[in-house]
Amino acid sequence: MERERKEDCEMLRKIGFGEAEVRELSRLRRDYYEQMRQQATREMRRFEFVRWLVDTGKLTDQIA
Repeated sequence: MERERKEDCEMLRKIGFGEAEVRELSRLRRDYYEQMRQQATREMRRFEFVRWLVDTGKLTDQIA
């Protein structure tokens, strides 16, 4: 992945992006991937909680 980022940065420089622009785009990419990682973690925790509810009988498919 690090190699791809270096190649991406080099491509941006070749097509005319300045160094500051390349750094900002890299920062935006990092922030985006971190947000996606955090979202995936939250979703996994929700699924684990639902699984626990089902396993303990606190959640069923029967209507009360």
